[in-house]
Amino acid sequence: MENVAPRDAVADPREPDTLLGVEDLHVSFDVGKRSVRAVDGVSFSIRRGEIFGIVGESGCGKSATLRALIGLLPQSGAHTSGRVTYGGRNLLDLGERALRRVRGAEISMVFQDPMTFLNPVLRVSEQIEEALRQHTELGRAERHDRAVELMRLVGIALPERRLREYPHQFSGGMRQRVLLAIALACGPKILLADEPTTALDVTIQDQILKLLKRLRDELGMSIVLVSHDLGVIAQMCERVAVMYAGQVVESAPVRELIRNPRHPYTVGLLSSLPRLDTDSRYLIPIPGAPRSMTEIAPGCRFADRCQLALDECRDWETELLDAAVEHRSRCLRHPIVVRRDA
Repeated sequence: MENVAPRDAVADPREPDTLLGVEDLHVSFDVGKRSVRAVDGVSFSIRRGEIFGIVGESGCGKSATLRALIGLLPQSGAHTSGRVTYGGRNLLDLGERALRRVRGAEISMVFQDPMTFLNPVLRVSEQIEEALRQHTELGRAERHDRAVELMRLVGIALPERRLREYPHQFSGGMRQRVLLAIALACGPKILLADEPTTALDVTIQDQILKLLKRLRDELGMSIVLVSHDLGVIAQMCERVAVMYAGQVVESAPVRELIRNPRHPYTVGLLSSLPRLDTDSRYLIPIPGAPRSMTEIAPGCRFADRCQLALDECRDWETELLDAAVEHRSRCLRHPIVVRRDA
C-alpha cells in the first residue's frame, strides 16, 4: 500500500487563509470488471484570492479532480473518497440538494469546450439567468439586468442585443466569455477553470487569461486553473501542483518550480516547451508513454520513463518529500534533479 502524505504539499488545509482544503482525494471509475484509479491520494489547498494551478498531460487526473470537488462525476461507476473541506464541511459527504446550494453559488466551474456545455437551442440570456433563478430571489427584470451586467463584465460588447442570440452566433472566444458569465452569475468565492483556453487561437487565449486575472483582482475570488501548458501556469498562478498518473508529484510556488524543478517529470514538461532565450530549434521530449491506470504497480509511477531511476525507485513507497521551503517532490532523488535545458 502506498504511503501518500496526507498534508498539503504547499500549505496546510487548516491554515486560517485556506478557503478550500483537499486531503487524500481518491477517484476511481469502473471500466468493465476493472477499476481505473484516476485520482490517487491528491492533497492541496486553495488560499483566499489566489490563482492555484494544476498542470499535467492529458489523462493524469486533472479534470477528474476538479469535477470531484463539486460532485460532477457520474452517479454510477465513479467512486470518491477523502476530504474536500469548504466552510467547515466535507463536500464529499453532502447530499445532492445541499451540494447544489454550494455548486454554482459559492464554487463555480468553467469547462474547456464551450460549445459542448452551452445549450445550442437556448438563447444566451436564458442560460445566464438559469443560475440566478436557482440561487437568488431576483425577479425577471432584475435577472435580465444582472445578465447584461455580467456580459459587460466579461467584455462582450452590445450585451442587450447579444443576450438574445444563440451560442452558434458567437465565436469560440466569445462563447468562453459566456461560460465565464454563467459561472460568475452568483458571485462565487472559488472559480474552477478546466483548461479554459483549449482550442482557442493564441490571441484569444491571451485575452481569456488576462480576463481571468482581471476578474480575480476585481471580485477577490480564488481561481483553480487546470492546464497541460506550464507556460500558461507560469503566466497566471502563484502556486502550482504537477500531476502525473493520478498523483501530485511536485508542488511549489510557481517561480520556484520553474527555476528549480525537483521532479524529473516537471523537468520533462519544462524541457518540452519552446524557448525564445536560446538558439536551439529542438525540443526535448519525455521518453516512453504514460502507464496504464488499470495496472498500477508499487513504486514511483514515473520510474519507467525516468533517466535517473534506480532499482529502489520501483519499490519505494512513494510520498511527497520536502525539497525546500514550501516545495515538495515525490522523487527519491530530488536533490540531484536539474533542468536539462537550463
